[in-house]
Amino acid sequence: MANVDPLSSLDKSKVTDLTYPSADNYSEKVLSRLKKITLRKVLLKLHLYITLWLGAFLVIAGLTGSLLVYTHELDTWLNPELLRVEVGTERQPLFDLIAAANQVSLIKSPPAHLELPKEADDALIVRYQVPMHGEGHKGMNHHFYEVMMNPYTGQVLGGRDRDDALMTFILQIHYKLLAGETGQLLMGITALLTLVLTLSGIYLWWPKLSKIKQAFIIKRNASFTRFNFDLHKTVGIYTAVVMFAVALSGFYFNFPFIFRPAVGFFSPLTEMPRNVKSEAVGTVISPEAVMSTVAARFPDAQIQRVFFPANPQGSYMVSARQANELRHKGGTMVWVDQYTGKILQVRDPNEFNAGDAFINLQLPLHNGEILGTVGRILVIIVGFAPLILMVTGIIHWLKKRKAKQIHNTRLSRL
Repeated sequence: MANVDPLSSLDKSKVTDLTYPSADNYSEKVLSRLKKITLRKVLLKLHLYITLWLGAFLVIAGLTGSLLVYTHELDTWLNPELLRVEVGTERQPLFDLIAAANQVSLIKSPPAHLELPKEADDALIVRYQVPMHGEGHKGMNHHFYEVMMNPYTGQVLGGRDRDDALMTFILQIHYKLLAGETGQLLMGITALLTLVLTLSGIYLWWPKLSKIKQAFIIKRNASFTRFNFDLHKTVGIYTAVVMFAVALSGFYFNFPFIFRPAVGFFSPLTEMPRNVKSEAVGTVISPEAVMSTVAARFPDAQIQRVFFPANPQGSYMVSARQANELRHKGGTMVWVDQYTGKILQVRDPNEFNAGDAFINLQLPLHNGEILGTVGRILVIIVGFAPLILMVTGIIHWLKKRKAKQIHNTRLSRL
């Protein structure tokens, strides 16, 4: 039987239809698709995926951040029996107040520091460092037991583990989702990607010059789809500057080991003095004497905290806020010999170089106090923006996705 070519009965002009695409044809298709990719399309996808992956974390950070803007005020409002006192005429000696606090403290060791009243009707707070057990703790131990004192009468108002306070609980959610180092990492990444979201959002929003006015307003009597889109873009652009500042400072608080070297590359940073030692040994001077020394050096400063020497070789450390400082937690620090009262070291924000000043501004940027009351209110408002932006953004994406599916279905039926 003769061999028969299976293609002999086919139309030769159609043989090419049975062959695989050539390498040249495949390359042309790839290049064609690549040419259709634009920066706008890339940023749209990036904007979308960041929202889908980390939007919930950003919403949590925003809402808790709004509450934390007025931490002290809210804490006092929630716990007036612990933090408010009737104003008296003369305050008791600090050593007497500390002795009374020692009697009721659950931590049977010397106090770590005092937080002095900011207002005349504030309580004085004596803080004791809670011992850390086990391994894995990094950095300073910020876990304290607090005893609140009436500075005028010497009455003990009560005590609490600082970690049990509602505002501390909210802070732990804001900072690390109550999930330790893993949560801190997640919130740091969220802050970093919020910077990307903000910048990409500004690029995607940027209108033509002829449509600049419409880009800042929500169209009246529009459909829900148009209203949702306008709400997304206007909330985004009106909050962009504050959002960027809050996200940048948030990245610093979660990743200082990355942020500080980056700043130090442009302007060398001064390290915080550690283990400043007293020069002599003798009788320990009173906290009032230390405060007098600091007040003589900085007459316009409000002394906020007095940290006690950690050992016989250590020194007092006093933190204060000068009148021209933006931070409500002052950046002025003075180390004082615990025996002689001599000033050993000073950290004065007025003498900071550019790098140190920029680092010192991160807290005022984060809570808005860099612009005073107006800035704080802006941060509170912006704290709700991530929720609005995530909801409106997802609605817009779902509607576009549905419309694309309907379009593809119609094409497939042709």
